[in-house]
Amino acid sequence: MRLRTADRTALAILCLLLAASVSARVSAGTALAPGSTPAAATDAVDLGNGVSVLRRDAVRRSVWIATCPAPVTADFVEPSPHGSDTSLASPPNPNDRVVYLYRGWTLEGRRAAMELGALYFMRRAAAVLRLSGSGARDELAVKVIVPDGCSASPGEVMAHLGLALRPEPLAE
Repeated sequence: MRLRTADRTALAILCLLLAASVSARVSAGTALAPGSTPAAATDAVDLGNGVSVLRRDAVRRSVWIATCPAPVTADFVEPSPHGSDTSLASPPNPNDRVVYLYRGWTLEGRRAAMELGALYFMRRAAAVLRLSGSGARDELAVKVIVPDGCSASPGEVMAHLGLALRPEPLAE
């Protein structure tokens, strides 16, 4: 089967696009100066209301709220469904509420994990197309698991989490 001129042109364009994509990825990977660290690895995770936590301290936390029979779990997870974090799976108790907090969005319900992944990919696409600021690949979302029988709102949980994360003043 012989290729027509239009077929050869389309194939050439696809090859050029592939070469441009590979070269952009290679240049992005080598853009850091030797010995420097990526900015996203040292950034703080913004929890809202002026509360942030360093990325290295973003670990699973148990938050006790007076109106809850068990502690509320706050876990820092990767918003991408393709990440190495398995925390996007459903909670062990099917009656627990799962809420994701990501960049000002509060996602709750059966489709919350899918919505989180969609928001993440939209942000990444906007960053690649340079429609918004730099979208860090290392962003984190907060997964809040509210135990069955607890009526605490996500805002109330984040307020308690913010209090638990605030550094204690040094005694003089």
